[in-house]
Amino acid sequence: MSPCPPRARFALLFGALALIAGCGDVSQPAPEGAVGEAELDISGGYADDKDTAVVGIYATNLGGICTGSLLAPNLVLTARHCVSQINNNEGTVECGVTKFAPPAAPSSYLVTTGPELSQDPSVYRATKEVVLLPAGDDFCGQDQAILILAENIPEAEAKPLVPRVDEPLVNGEKYSAIGFGATDGAGNGAGARRRRDDLTVTCVADECPDFQVKTTEWMGNAGVCQGDSGGPAIDAKNRVIGVTSRGGFNCSTPIYGYVKAWDQWIKDTAIKAAEMGGYPVPAWANGAPTNPDYSYTPGDACNEPSDCASGRCVNDGNEQYCTRLCNEQAPCPEGWYCDSDSNGQGVCFKKEGSASGGWGEEEEGPQLSNESSCSVNADPTKPVPWRGGIFALALVALGLRRRTR
Repeated sequence: MSPCPPRARFALLFGALALIAGCGDVSQPAPEGAVGEAELDISGGYADDKDTAVVGIYATNLGGICTGSLLAPNLVLTARHCVSQINNNEGTVECGVTKFAPPAAPSSYLVTTGPELSQDPSVYRATKEVVLLPAGDDFCGQDQAILILAENIPEAEAKPLVPRVDEPLVNGEKYSAIGFGATDGAGNGAGARRRRDDLTVTCVADECPDFQVKTTEWMGNAGVCQGDSGGPAIDAKNRVIGVTSRGGFNCSTPIYGYVKAWDQWIKDTAIKAAEMGGYPVPAWANGAPTNPDYSYTPGDACNEPSDCASGRCVNDGNEQYCTRLCNEQAPCPEGWYCDSDSNGQGVCFKKEGSASGGWGEEEEGPQLSNESSCSVNADPTKPVPWRGGIFALALVALGLRRRTR
C-alpha cells in the first residue's frame, strides 16, 4: 500500500446515503434498501444475522444510516460523523480542514439490533444522550461518539461487545469488519448487516507513514464503505478494536478510530451509562482485563483442553477440571485461589479441602505429564481464530504446580 500524497482526501464512509423520494418523513426509519447513492460494502463479506450487538443507526438529521457497537445495555459506540454534519459538501475528509458541527438533538438517532434496517418503528430504540470526545471539532483523530439509549437492550436480544481498552494493537493482527453498508455502486443491499473476516491491521497510530492517520487512529488493509461508518473492527477474541471512520476512494485503505487511544473516555462513559440504566458497571470499565481468558467460570469436568471453553484443563490428582487465567483485576471465584502455572501465568486452582476435591499439604499440587491428555494453552496471548466453533489446542506437557502460600 502506498502512502497517500499530502493533503489527500478520504471519502466519508457515511457519505450521501440520502433517503429517496417518498421516504422523507424523518420521524420514521428508512425502509429496507431505501437509500440513495453508495459504493461497495465490506468487499467479500457475507450476510450476518448473528452479531446482534453490531447495531444499525438511522440518523434523521442526516437522512442516512450508520453502524455502531453495543458495549453495554444502553451504550452504543459509533463515529462522530454519524451524529454531526461536517463542513465539506463533497463528502470527503481533509485532515486539518474538515471539522464537525454540533450534533442534533439525541432524539434524532434511532438504533436497532435487527439484521436489517426496517420501516417498523417498534424495532428501534431512542437515544437519550450523545456523548462526544473530550477534544476539539477536528475530524481526523476524533471521529468517535457514544449514544446512551433511553432504554436498556436485554442481553437475550444482544449481548454487549467488549472494547479492547487495555491492550494495544500490533501491526499484522487479524480482524473482522461489520457494517450496514451497501453491496454495490447502485446502493443495493444497504441497510443489511454484513461481515468480512481475515482482514489485517496495516499500521497503528504514529507507525503509519501517512500524516492523514493520526495517533488516535489505525489503518486496515481492505475496504469498507458508506453505511459502514461507526461500525466495529473486531479482533480474534471478539473485542472491539476500532471504529470505522473513512477510507480511500473505491473503498480502499480504511482508517479506524483507535479504541485503546480513548480508553478512559469509554470507561468513564460506561460508568455513567450504567448509572443511568440501573445495571452493574461492566467489569472492563473498572479495570478488569478484556481478554475473555480471564472471564470463564472454572470447575467443569474435562478430559482435554477442547472440553473447556477456556482451553485450559487441570489435573490435580483427584479430578480434572476446567480453569481460567486470573490476576489482581480478575480474581478467582470463592473456593478458588490464583497461583502461577509453569509459564508464570496466574491460573485458578481449587482450594484445599473444598467440597469438589483438593489435595493435602504433603501431596503435590496439580500436575500434567506427557501421558496426560490435559493441558493448558502454551501461549494464551496469541490470537486464536474464533470462527467455526471450538478451537483445537496442541497437547503439550505443561506442569501446573502449587506454590507455597
